[in-house]
Amino acid sequence: MDIQQIKNFLVLCNTLNYRKAAEQINIVQPALSRQVQLLEIEMGALLFNRSKRTVTLTDAGIFFRKEADRILQDLNRTINRTRQLHNGEAGEVRITHASSAMNTVVPSFLVKVKQKWPDLKTIAQETSNFQQIEMLLARETDIGVAPNIMLPPEVNSKVLYRENFVLILPGDHPLSKKNSIDLSVLKDEPFILPQVATGVGYVEAILQICQGFGFKPRVAHESAHSIGVLRLVEAGLGISIEPISSVRGANMNVKLIELKNLPQKAAMVLFWLRDREDELKKFIEMF
Repeated sequence: MDIQQIKNFLVLCNTLNYRKAAEQINIVQPALSRQVQLLEIEMGALLFNRSKRTVTLTDAGIFFRKEADRILQDLNRTINRTRQLHNGEAGEVRITHASSAMNTVVPSFLVKVKQKWPDLKTIAQETSNFQQIEMLLARETDIGVAPNIMLPPEVNSKVLYRENFVLILPGDHPLSKKNSIDLSVLKDEPFILPQVATGVGYVEAILQICQGFGFKPRVAHESAHSIGVLRLVEAGLGISIEPISSVRGANMNVKLIELKNLPQKAAMVLFWLRDREDELKKFIEMF
């Protein structure tokens, strides 16, 4: 039994006429009769009642017609799904990202993917720089987006944009009425930063900013997520430095001072495994 035999059987079911069915299939009538006979022999069941004038389905034939039709529909759906997967039109794409990336490039990427491939499942997960790298190397994600991330040699990347950092103060901080300050006055302030181990590359950039003003920040609390940092600052538990996009749209009692004249910038980086570049090219180009 093969797929063509089943298709031919269904044509005969629709016509209940060997001559007409053979014409539709474009084979000779004896060949169609032989195919049906072989199908019946293989199945051990009579599918058609035959007489000189009429052809009707047996009960077994009615059942097999229904199931064969379903099987072919499932097969066609499977073939289409396989083709879609090959073309990036189905399946899933997994992306890890930093908080600030969700305020900038990630939503527009997800929208573009949905518009181009409606059946493609997208999974976006916010996590630390360190965990993004770990997940990428373990192939638990496909692409990542993070600021100032330090990447291993098996990972390729491109910078999506650069932006200024911003100093975040509680709303009632003594310096909150200023629009610019000398950061050296912050040397005794408690800072809220990600762990150096989890914010690979990103935390180093903030440390460089502070070192440029002659001090090492005193870290009072650690948080890898921008919303957590903002909440802790708002509560008066410390101050922080974040990419400006991290605080975009934040409606909290905090003071934001953009650090415009610093050489250190937040560079948002898109990254992926080098050996998967051809496979992921269509997604990389959408950023």
